[in-house]
Amino acid sequence: MSDSHSLLAEAFDRHQSGRFDEAEGLYRRILASEPAEAEALHRYSLLAAQLGRLEEADGLLVRALTLDARATEAAVNHAKILRALRRPEDAARRFRYALELSPALPTALEGLGHAEREAGHTAAAAESYGRAARLGTGAAVLHRWGIALESLGRPEAAAEALRCSARLDPTVPSVAVRLATILERLGCKGEAAGWYRHALVLQPGRDELRRALFDIAGPPVDQPPVA
Repeated sequence: MSDSHSLLAEAFDRHQSGRFDEAEGLYRRILASEPAEAEALHRYSLLAAQLGRLEEADGLLVRALTLDARATEAAVNHAKILRALRRPEDAARRFRYALELSPALPTALEGLGHAEREAGHTAAAAESYGRAARLGTGAAVLHRWGIALESLGRPEAAAEALRCSARLDPTVPSVAVRLATILERLGCKGEAAGWYRHALVLQPGRDELRRALFDIAGPPVDQPPVA
């Protein structure tokens, strides 16, 4: 292992263990002797971002990707920094670039969905969330997909995405409530009532949910929550 690679491994170990000052010193030492060390620039950018120095992290990642244009992980991390800097259009472009390098990368697809949503592009966000969800990225992405589909006027598809989200993680009250309200609008009052009951199991103190349940199901009856 070369000296720079050995130092980089040591710097990353210090970084991961929370010894940030020591890690930064080592990253700076590597870059002082090898300014074109792309992976050192990448790792140092993550430390800078972790310390709240987002503009610096952006600059470091631009340099890293100029040196190694096919570094998919660096591209995804740069996109995340751009989102944190409230530059969703730039973030979306960088996520798309990462997907050119790795077309089925779940983190890039999910990130692209977030960036498109933040830029106000609901249809594009729904497409990205859907692609990510089909790769099995989890309940949170299905939740976001359902919200986007509902915003696009596709309540049946939204309800199915939310059902899948709730099956994967039945502990999120906002999923149960949104699903219940969509189903109520679709006229599926029995299923809607079940999801209102489920939401009340999770958050018993929400009187507005009790009122919504009463409006469609009448007085409370003993019935288990939706599984």
